Amino acid sequence: MRQVQEALENIGIPVYAGVWRSAGQNQNPPQQYVVYSTTTTETAYEDDTVTGYRTYVYMNLWSDTDPTAMRYAIRSAMYAAGFFMVEESDKGYNQPAYDTATRQYTVQWTWCLQEAV
Repeated sequence: MRQVQEALENIGIPVYAGVWRSAGQNQNPPQQYVVYSTTTTETAYEDDTVTGYRTYVYMNLWSDTDPTAMRYAIRSAMYAAGFFMVEESDKGYNQPAYDTATRQYTVQWTWCLQEAV
């Protein structure tokens, strides 16, 4: 989604739609990166015509080191781009903030962007 890419273009780490995929010689993920996916729903109608959308952004920050500073940078960038936070969590499905399977820290968000048609 263009709005997410533009919002996060200056945070200093890679941002991927969908998932991170290894490419070329380097088969290891970056030390910090963001992945996201989106879902858009209709939210407003006038005279049987859609007049508003809500796009939910499901975002994960993955980090080899403490993600606190990048967490704040992402929050700031998303707020500045007009998104509002629905939720933020540093816990996954029965996993602590440090994911032992990937040996990385993770922070998850759901963001929302409301737009008129």
